Amino acid sequence: MLQSLTRLVALAAAILPQVRAAALTDSYTDADPAQSGYLPNHNMDPAVVDSSEFGLLWSTRYNAQEQFYAKPLVYTPNAGGPQIVFIASSQNWIRTMDAKSGTPLNARQVHTPFLQAEIGCTDIPNTIGIIGTPVIDPATDTAYFFAKTYIPNFRTAGNTGVFNGVYYFHGVNVNTLADVFPPILIDGSQSDNAPAKYFVGGVILQRPALTQIGSVVYGGFGGHCDLFNYTGLVVGVDINQKKVVTNFATESGPLAPQTNVWNQNGGGGEGGIWMSGMALATDGANRLFWVSGNGVGHENQGVPASGSSGCKTLGEAAVNLAVGDGGKLSLTDYFQPYDYQGMDGGDQDFGSGGVALLDPGTFKGTGVSRIAVTSGKNGKIYILNANNLGGYKLGPGQTDGIIQTIVTNKAVFGGIGSYPLEGGYIYSTPVGYPTYVYKLGFSGSGVPVFSQVGHTPETSAGRVGVGIPVITTFQGKEGTAILWMCDPDAGLRAWYAVPGSDGLLKRINIPQVNGLNKFQRPAFGDSRLYVTDAQGTLYCLGSPVNLPLNCTSPVNFGTVALGSSASQTVSCKANIPITRIQDVTVGDAHFEVSLADLPQGAIAKGATFSFPVKWNLQTTTVSNAPNASYGNTSPGIKSTALTIQTVNGIDGYSSKFPISLTGTEVSQKPFLVLAPITVDYSGVVITDPANIPTVSVPFVISNAGVGPLTITGYAFTADELDNANINYTNVTFAQQPYKLGDGFSSSNLPAVGTVISGGGEISVDSTFTPTAVGTYSSYFFVYSNGGRAFTILEGSASTAPIANFSISTSEGGWLPEQNLIMDFGKVAPGTTSSRKIRICNEGGSVLQISKSKPPNGVFRPEDPTALHESQDIPVNDCAYATVLFVTNAEEPNTPDQTFTNSWTLNTDDITFGVHEVQITGTVVSRKVGPTNSTGQPVYQYLGCYHEVKPAGRLLPYQQYVDAQNTVDRCQTSCNSGKYVFSGTEYQTECYCGNTPPANLYKSDEIQCNYACAGDQSETCGGVQVGAGGFISVYYDPTRFTPSDNDTTGTVPVSGAPQTIKQVGNYNYLGCYSEATQGRALSGKAPAVPDTGTTLESCQAACQGYQYFGTEFGNECYCGNTINAGSVAQASDDVNTNGCSMLCGGNQTEYCGGANRLEMYQLNASLPVPTGTPTNPTTPTGGPTNAPTIGAWNYLGCYTEATNGRALSGKLNPVPGATLTNEACAAGCQGYKYFGSEFSGECYCGNTFGAGAVLATDGGCSMTCNGNATEYCGGPNRLTTYTFNTTSTSTGTASTSATATAPAGPAIKNTVSTWSYYGCMTEATNGRALSGLANPVGGATLTLEKCATACAGYTYFGTEYSGECYCGNTFGAGSVLATGGNDPGASGCSMLCNGDQLEYCGGPNRLSTYKTNSTLATSSSMRTGGTATNTGATASGTSSTTSSTSTTPTPTGPLTVQSLAGYTYMGCYSEATNNRALSDLQNPILAAKVSVESCSAACSQYTYFGVEYSGECYCGNTINTGSAKVAGTTEAQTNCNMVCNGNATEYCGGPSRLNMYQKVGGTSASSTSSGVISATTTSATTVPTGQNSVANVMLTTSSTSPTSSSTTSSSTSSPTSTSTSSTTTSSTTSSSTTSTTSSATISSSLSSTSKTATTTTSPTSTTTTSSGSTSTSKPLTTTSSSTSTSTTSSSTSSTQSSTTTTSSTSSSTTTSKSSTTITSSSSTSSSSTSTSKTSTSTTSSATYLPTTGALHNNWAYLGCANETTPRALSSASYSSSTAMTLESCMSFCASSTNNYALAGLENGQECYCGNALQNYAAVGYTGCNKPCKGNSSEICGGSSRLSVWNYTQYIPPTTVRQVGTYLSQGCYPEPTQGRLLSGASYTNKTGMTVESCVNYCAASGAAYAGLEFGQECFCGNGLASGATATDQGKCNMLCSGNYHEFCGAQSLLNVYKNTPGSVNSDGSAATADTVNKAVIQPNGTASSMGKRDGVLGEGVERMRAGLRWERSV
Repeated sequence: MLQSLTRLVALAAAILPQVRAAALTDSYTDADPAQSGYLPNHNMDPAVVDSSEFGLLWSTRYNAQEQFYAKPLVYTPNAGGPQIVFIASSQNWIRTMDAKSGTPLNARQVHTPFLQAEIGCTDIPNTIGIIGTPVIDPATDTAYFFAKTYIPNFRTAGNTGVFNGVYYFHGVNVNTLADVFPPILIDGSQSDNAPAKYFVGGVILQRPALTQIGSVVYGGFGGHCDLFNYTGLVVGVDINQKKVVTNFATESGPLAPQTNVWNQNGGGGEGGIWMSGMALATDGANRLFWVSGNGVGHENQGVPASGSSGCKTLGEAAVNLAVGDGGKLSLTDYFQPYDYQGMDGGDQDFGSGGVALLDPGTFKGTGVSRIAVTSGKNGKIYILNANNLGGYKLGPGQTDGIIQTIVTNKAVFGGIGSYPLEGGYIYSTPVGYPTYVYKLGFSGSGVPVFSQVGHTPETSAGRVGVGIPVITTFQGKEGTAILWMCDPDAGLRAWYAVPGSDGLLKRINIPQVNGLNKFQRPAFGDSRLYVTDAQGTLYCLGSPVNLPLNCTSPVNFGTVALGSSASQTVSCKANIPITRIQDVTVGDAHFEVSLADLPQGAIAKGATFSFPVKWNLQTTTVSNAPNASYGNTSPGIKSTALTIQTVNGIDGYSSKFPISLTGTEVSQKPFLVLAPITVDYSGVVITDPANIPTVSVPFVISNAGVGPLTITGYAFTADELDNANINYTNVTFAQQPYKLGDGFSSSNLPAVGTVISGGGEISVDSTFTPTAVGTYSSYFFVYSNGGRAFTILEGSASTAPIANFSISTSEGGWLPEQNLIMDFGKVAPGTTSSRKIRICNEGGSVLQISKSKPPNGVFRPEDPTALHESQDIPVNDCAYATVLFVTNAEEPNTPDQTFTNSWTLNTDDITFGVHEVQITGTVVSRKVGPTNSTGQPVYQYLGCYHEVKPAGRLLPYQQYVDAQNTVDRCQTSCNSGKYVFSGTEYQTECYCGNTPPANLYKSDEIQCNYACAGDQSETCGGVQVGAGGFISVYYDPTRFTPSDNDTTGTVPVSGAPQTIKQVGNYNYLGCYSEATQGRALSGKAPAVPDTGTTLESCQAACQGYQYFGTEFGNECYCGNTINAGSVAQASDDVNTNGCSMLCGGNQTEYCGGANRLEMYQLNASLPVPTGTPTNPTTPTGGPTNAPTIGAWNYLGCYTEATNGRALSGKLNPVPGATLTNEACAAGCQGYKYFGSEFSGECYCGNTFGAGAVLATDGGCSMTCNGNATEYCGGPNRLTTYTFNTTSTSTGTASTSATATAPAGPAIKNTVSTWSYYGCMTEATNGRALSGLANPVGGATLTLEKCATACAGYTYFGTEYSGECYCGNTFGAGSVLATGGNDPGASGCSMLCNGDQLEYCGGPNRLSTYKTNSTLATSSSMRTGGTATNTGATASGTSSTTSSTSTTPTPTGPLTVQSLAGYTYMGCYSEATNNRALSDLQNPILAAKVSVESCSAACSQYTYFGVEYSGECYCGNTINTGSAKVAGTTEAQTNCNMVCNGNATEYCGGPSRLNMYQKVGGTSASSTSSGVISATTTSATTVPTGQNSVANVMLTTSSTSPTSSSTTSSSTSSPTSTSTSSTTTSSTTSSSTTSTTSSATISSSLSSTSKTATTTTSPTSTTTTSSGSTSTSKPLTTTSSSTSTSTTSSSTSSTQSSTTTTSSTSSSTTTSKSSTTITSSSSTSSSSTSTSKTSTSTTSSATYLPTTGALHNNWAYLGCANETTPRALSSASYSSSTAMTLESCMSFCASSTNNYALAGLENGQECYCGNALQNYAAVGYTGCNKPCKGNSSEICGGSSRLSVWNYTQYIPPTTVRQVGTYLSQGCYPEPTQGRLLSGASYTNKTGMTVESCVNYCAASGAAYAGLEFGQECFCGNGLASGATATDQGKCNMLCSGNYHEFCGAQSLLNVYKNTPGSVNSDGSAATADTVNKAVIQPNGTASSMGKRDGVLGEGVERMRAGLRWERSV
């Protein structure tokens, strides 16, 4: 009985280098090496399996869309320990887990998987990674496998693509999953037998399981749905040499196709090896057996050929390869069916089932020592001689020369299983049919013959994917065989493997699992099995390990004759104390056992006992009559289960213990058995009546008795056996073949009188030969001295099937049959369309679909099983499949996208052929926005992008923020500015840009989910909590082509502005600043061309000079040296370096910027461009200064003025390119002076500006552009002339005695309906006016043209003579320039290009006008932000005097001092540990914030304050630490940031609030004009917070005769990236400011909010919002060097710029730090960015913490491995310059994160979470990288995290009490209305329990409720019927404090005002700890599972040893 088990062990030892003797229950290959499917060694006892003790032990599901085609392997490592399971997936993940418990051990993704979408074949969906089952070498604990992936740009451009697909061979240690050698690339290896064929991994599939022979691992390769140019291969890799040592091609030689076109279908000959995943079979004799599929080459063309003929085209063949020296493979033998070419044509893969080598101890016969079995789609089972496979056409009549062909006409996908005991059986499961059982028999000459003897009652799934039969026995014993089958629909099934007398297999009921993945078979361990389903779930089924007894099993009674009995003794041992044995039962009554024979009382642990069991056959009656009662109607092996039921003394053990009983029942008399019960010949298709085919099927006559059986006769009848009169016909032996009925015959029917010995049998060949179409049947009887028996012979004949094919139309009709195109036409996105395919059978027999490869993706079948392979279509019937075209929703202007796919179909109609349905459809999106000349939209959709770019916004130019925002409107705005990119964000925002957003920031489309404010059907970006904002980006396809490789945003944009690297013979140097004194280039300043300056025009004008540069977009300068102070800017980003202005003559080029030059240097090696003038020459004698020019006298060389121009009356009245002093004199007629400067500039005036004096340095050394003999000034130097009023003009008759009155330019007070607003500075960051840029041509600009173009806007401004800007508000930092209405003083002194009598701004100055302005003329003028009133009286009334100027005084930003209902308190600092005002935060949009809008939003509160330009805060108490800031001007107090919603007002500053207090009953008029009462003093009572001193009197009197004003702005994006800029200018002003108010504020409620901190390490400075500072040192420092550095810190990614302007120089210092923060929450907090000069000590020693070490209350856990997804993924940020332990710990422990674990990685990354995930664990090495911000600390390593545990972590809790409000519990919202129906508000970033309770208390509400983490509701009662639910359901964290719960979705944490709950001192009135959250600090490190303590606002107090109570 154990022979098979012994042979299995011997076989494994023969093929593997070394095999342990132990762990026989391992499955380290797919089934057994021979692929016989018989597994005797896994302790699968049917008595246990068929009992309640067998069940589901565990299951695990893995990644989405991850599937397991490779079967699990079960293995016990050499080091011992438990068995493990090794699995490998389609996503290239490998994993191990404990085989018994399922506990994960290790996991790793070895490569990015190959994408199924690349190939169009849906056999394996989604991803293709490791598909073939690996093999484990037990000698080395190494698992080997092939993995499919990509090598980017390997054979073609791109990261993916079929042609870039490759295969790697891996060997990994199963204990660690680490590679034991570097992965071996298979691609490129040549075939040994076809060198022209080489391995291309993208076009082939490694499907079969791997086989190891010695040191070589072999894998088979096939194709993807017969697509592409592929050849079937067997590749062998030597694991010792670590290289490919053999590569055998199935198709070779001259008849095999060979092209090098990789995507040519059939170009390689095909012949793929896939075998439904079965392994290449081996028998240990250095042989490999496999079978191939369809081939293209056909060497065998009708002439018979032996298997040793060396056929080179091995498609549709069973093959035996010899394994030679070094693992080389060579052809030894093959078999090719005689009809293989027809199989090719019908796609009836021979290779769909693998080769099974049967056990040679049983399966053998005359001339056959080893049998091989294979089957395929053609419905035949081939029984082969493994030592002589059969060649081609070597059988009778040139049919197959093999042992036997079993014709089933039922397609098989998957192979054969076998059972070598009890006579020998094989098993086959066709698709949609039962599993059929065939028993081994023998012909009269002893040749093996298989006959069908039974089948399962259940059928398999009617679709491809049915698994491979596996048979197990319990320790190799007869009577214990179980048949296992995996089914894609029914899951796992099991039966007793030997059929009963009725021909059926008895079902074993096992736990139900989901439908299993395709072609699976179970993997077995020790009494356990493992399978995977189609969803990627791994199941473990088995018997419990906790059994109460250990008994003899199975109990074998041996052979027992009928009429006798036998007894056996069962011995048992108690594993546990047993109270008693309750019962004992058996499944077969012939086995007798008595409960009385078992122990009657308690059984001690370890006690033994035994009892007898009797098999009683004394009264058994044997009968072979049909329908006999009871199961024992025939002799044979019998088995049943005996079950002992116990009452156990301890829990946790099974109460039932099954024991197998088995034996062989024999009859002493002969006993006739005829099998099978029915001989089914299936159908014969008649295609030619003259040549009707026949079908042969054997049946077996056997003697199941002991005595000899004699055949006494035969007969047959066609009558039904239940008829009263049956006519029998005796079989005669007159001539062969012998008739067995109409249409049936036999050529070897044993003669009457033949004797069959006991246990013997005879196989009888029978043939079905129809004569015409019809159904045939015969009841064939055999008579003997051992009884009679019959079998039913059945067959049918019909004409051939005829397939009719058609595709539906959109109207529901059908296209002609020859049309193979399914065209959906144009469809809208987000819709589903359908078409149908119909196949009808118009023939006379069943039509079968032999091939079906449906599409997958946007095209897919509605029913995945429709038109599946092997589907039968009855005669005159049709089968249908509906194809869906499911399109995704798209953004407008998404380019029309045409999708294509195909459905490949074939049938067994030999005239049908392969039909490849080409499916196509075009998705056409909605078109919006401006259109081009062809009528197409200018912009196309690019994608959804994440706004996390460290340097700022992806699209930097904001157009507007508007509630009417649409994609259309935004695109129109961007198109008017000629931007390449347009983007919408946060519903209301529009941005433009010219730099492509990098693919690094591209996100999933689901992230952009905000509807546009102006059109709900469009998407305008999105926001994810904690991740920031997302922008919907569109692009101009005529100027930009998207690229998958653009990871940095540097792909060139056609037509978009670019920095040109070479212009003519000049090379780009960089972006340079202006010089410290004068111009950077002072050689020449060419005039601006009429068409505007371009780089090319400037290069041409400066030809011959060493350098040229363009500035301010329209200025050109030349020089031979770069003057002092002019330096290159560090950044190449135009938005950073300042060279961002477009050239006036070419909008695709950059021409410098404000005080920035696009600098180019002469390259002498480059040729001078044709037509370019050469370097100007100086005439002999040199230039001079003419003493007189007409009536003008030379005055001297003058300097420029200190601030402004020396001569500002008229600027550049003549062209600069041809300037001479004579021309300048003519242009300045009417002025007293003229001066020429920079060779080409001309200025006129009647006075000199302040600071302009006679120069003594000889600086007027530049010659005139139009006359090289004259000097025309120099850098900041003017050659100056004065008009001689007494001179007489030459050539005129008149004499002028006085100068003509100047008729120069002047400021226009009105332009149409616009009034002059003033000369405004540019904004700090961006344009002062950003609504519309340059709507008219700059070369002809006038004020009138700009006004017309800006119609609809509030303001317009002109700048730089030729620039026009429009807007509704002024950008932050844009203020009224000093100098009043003097153009020379204010800087607005440049003349309009289109009208030399108008001023059009100047450098960084705008001549600004306001529409419909009614600004009054007043002597009260604002200058630089301070107010001056010359007519104030002591009583506070202001007197106004008349102005001598008719020009209205422009009103720049000022502090609003007078506001209806409020008193201005002053500029206040933020609180120490909180917001100054914390009751309501940011109730309005930041873009709308003004003093007036904030006051309206805070109308219910005592105080309001505005901060940071766009923040609004309300409160009834000014919190502790907030105090009035000393200073009399905005510059001194830092309340100097302009309101986002009103550019004429100030809205606080960084950590500074303009604070206002409500005045009861006051009805003062609201004004923002800034007119202030003159002389009063103020005594203000400052409200007191906790620990503050009450009634502090502050007296303010501000005078600023000479003040320095500072304007600062801050812009914050959703990604927490801010940019700040400070500009300091020297001004002269005076003001007297006073306010009188008095108020006393008190409150019984306190509030808690967040503290914003900034930390810098290693010597870190922490600045809180009140300005307090704390410093922490590194843990260990060893001084080796000392340096002084300037450190700027900020809580967000910050770019700061400071510009200082004096009378003669300008400089810019830029400091940047790059920090990216990503968190699961979004906070609205403020921080102070400080810059300090400090001395830092560089450490040469690094702090290496030990496990358990404490640092700032954090305990070091150790070094952990990084995983995918991340080990800590809750929140993260990175800093390449400032990462420290302290900053990461602070980030993770902050109240808005509140995580217990902090992990640092790669020196600069910080990750937070509450537990290590995805199998990450501490204990690794590799944490060795210094922190970027403190090199003395360690911040993890590459893929390693330094993990710290916060020992004072407090998990979120429900706040029990806030003031007098007590928690009432968690309440659901009612079905109608609100639970609390009073006042409410939402705060997405700052909601806390305290702020909500305070809000409701201020509203007078008795109840407060918090919902959804961010919503607050108030009320005086709960809704009717309100009932509290489980408190645990209110589990959403507050958006402003992650320590607290704020309800959940539709659930509220409710609080009720209970005045008696608080004592007069504010403490709780009771000691009820339920209503008080009091937490003590934990002074020691706690484990990961046990943490307590606090976070956030309590940290510093905890560190000080204080007790923190959260009950207030």
